[in-house]
Amino acid sequence: MAASASWQDFLEEATCSICLDYFEDPVLIPDCGHNFCWGCLSRSSGTSESEASCPQCRQTYAPRSVFPNRQLARVAEVARGCSHHPEEEGGSFCPKHREPLKLFCKDHETLICMVCDRSKEHKGHSVIPAEEAFQEYQVGISQEESLRRAWRRCQSEPDRRFCFGE
Repeated sequence: MAASASWQDFLEEATCSICLDYFEDPVLIPDCGHNFCWGCLSRSSGTSESEASCPQCRQTYAPRSVFPNRQLARVAEVARGCSHHPEEEGGSFCPKHREPLKLFCKDHETLICMVCDRSKEHKGHSVIPAEEAFQEYQVGISQEESLRRAWRRCQSEPDRRFCFGE
């Protein structure tokens, strides 16, 4: 990364372009150099053992040629473990994607970011701008307070993957 790289750049490097989450068991396609979660790549490559195409650039590769990227796994682990960053002091950033919480998912009744909105988890859900939701639901609390409540709810949730609409 360049010297001017931002926190967001770091987090994007630790994120799979298929699931939009931090890498889980990342693998490298040596023919094109792209990385994906092993599970994401397995699901997208189909059942052929002889040939598949990269989900990012469509270059063909042999599924057996992919190998684990342990360094990237460590980067993703560090990114996942970073729970606080100065940019987030306002408390209105998605804990998963570090993006501003500008949308409200009516189905999950939670604030979400633009990346969450594009994910499978919220596909087909009724999503509106957060400001509109505050007016519609006549909620007189700030985004920060809403996030704090969601965070407290998340802390008591045994399976945190379901927190914040993940």
